[in-house]
Amino acid sequence: MQNWEAYSTLFIIAATVAVLISDRFKTSRVFLFSSAALILVGASRVESFIGGLSNQSIVTIFVLVLITAGINESFDLVGFFGRLFKGAKGPRGFILRMSGAVSGLSAFMNNTPVVAVMMPFVYQWGKDKKVSPSILLMPLSFAAVMGGVITLIGTSTNLVLNGLIESAGLIPLGFFDFTLPGTLITLVGIGLMLLLAPLLLKGKEDLMSEIEGQEREYLIEMRVLPDADLIGKSVEEAELRNLEGFYLSEIIRGDEVIAPVRRREVLQAKDVLLFAGDTSMVTGLEKRFPGLELSKTLEFDLKEDTQVIEAIVSQNSQLDRQTAKAYNFRQRMDAAIIGIHRKGEKLSGKIGKIPLRVGDVLLIVAGKNFQKRNAQFDDLIVLQTFESFTEMPATKKYIFWGATALAIAGSIFGWWTFFEALLGILVAQVALKMVYSNLVKKSLSLDLLVVLLSSLVLGEALINSGAAQILTDSLFANAANWQPLSIIISLFVAAWLLTSFVTNVAAVSIIFPIAYSLAQASGISYEAVFLTTAFGASCSFMTPYAYQTNLMVLELGQYKFMDYFKLGLVLSLVYGAIFISYIHFMYL
Repeated sequence: MQNWEAYSTLFIIAATVAVLISDRFKTSRVFLFSSAALILVGASRVESFIGGLSNQSIVTIFVLVLITAGINESFDLVGFFGRLFKGAKGPRGFILRMSGAVSGLSAFMNNTPVVAVMMPFVYQWGKDKKVSPSILLMPLSFAAVMGGVITLIGTSTNLVLNGLIESAGLIPLGFFDFTLPGTLITLVGIGLMLLLAPLLLKGKEDLMSEIEGQEREYLIEMRVLPDADLIGKSVEEAELRNLEGFYLSEIIRGDEVIAPVRRREVLQAKDVLLFAGDTSMVTGLEKRFPGLELSKTLEFDLKEDTQVIEAIVSQNSQLDRQTAKAYNFRQRMDAAIIGIHRKGEKLSGKIGKIPLRVGDVLLIVAGKNFQKRNAQFDDLIVLQTFESFTEMPATKKYIFWGATALAIAGSIFGWWTFFEALLGILVAQVALKMVYSNLVKKSLSLDLLVVLLSSLVLGEALINSGAAQILTDSLFANAANWQPLSIIISLFVAAWLLTSFVTNVAAVSIIFPIAYSLAQASGISYEAVFLTTAFGASCSFMTPYAYQTNLMVLELGQYKFMDYFKLGLVLSLVYGAIFISYIHFMYL
């Protein structure tokens, strides 16, 4: 029976990894179904899933998310960065200042909102200085990742790992156990980016003209009006062939999809025409063909002065894997999607019925309430101008920083635990109205909660079913006879390769039981193998899928897979060499 549970667990975990790599379903759904399957086969218990709600490391993640959100709302980070980068004259000077600031913040704050705040600023700086954003945006993401490994709270990976360690009844890692290797990696990594980013990412000199002209290839949906002169004419007669910067890719007529579109196809009233091409031609197309209108924009009384903006579907957005229709985009956001751009993919079908993905760039006609509603839901990152910021009164600032200093000092001197100190900071924010109900709703992600709770189920199932021991025996046969350094290197590489294709939370959840078994079999200290797991799972540079901030900058930087691989591989190898050397000298 035990073997049946072990092999069932291995099958479910293998299927989970395969589905995560395929990226066809939301991570939270994959984890939820995997947890349910493991519970049904008896490899884990429902109590493990529910019990995660009281796991201090998981609760800490959400407390940190709220603290970070409160700081973002109350302090002018964009203005701070503007002053910090004022003296930067070239891309290397900018990368140095940006990377130092971002990595420092990411050591203590959730790095995803830090990158979200910085993206429009970095993009605008590049435009103003005639520097391709592709040279700047990948270092932004990588600096956030590196800063996250400096402290226990710098990344959710470390906190999830600590939750797994606590669940196994072991002593968790300390706050500063990560600091020395993390700081060394960050300093050397920033130096490498200064040297290599302008060289390896320089092949995009025409990117600025492409972005300034908004020459992304979008799928644009237009409709033939009931009284249009175009009705009854063929596509060729209507002069809808050989358009400059555009081509007619499909016609949707009721339930019928006409593709490819033949030149003799006759247009009918209410036909939906799908064009692919340059967004700068949208307005011109309406003027040139009076019988066409941008679909779904009647509510806005579209005129020349209407703002058409670009926005990226953000990480953890509720829009991910949803259609605009299912999301009720028009009513919820007071806006209409008129175009979708997805790098490397040819899109097809009505815009309202295309499932959106993280990283999609949307062309939107915005109503007057769009900015307010987007701030409430936080599902889109707008790539336009910066919003005005109301600075928090100086008195409140002093009170907040005083309360924060007191909480940290209390934690250092042992007056209360680190978690209690974080709760104290959060209470101070609530009292100062830095954190309020709408911000809580916007900041707390149900998807993230499901992933974190499920990670505990996966970890328990692998250990209790015996699956982790089978994996260890298969992958690390006779590990007890290996040199300790060989075990550390193998464990790091396994975590690094896995995190390159699945989320780092998934990677640490899968690798933890193997690390646990290796520590038992080899006699290497638990601290060494768990730090190796944490740093291996955070080595997220080689692919765009390795970390959410990599995906966030993918579209705006116009990156391809090989851009991440070229710069990310060098960073990963140096990162690994520094960390493994640290473990060798400190623990082996």
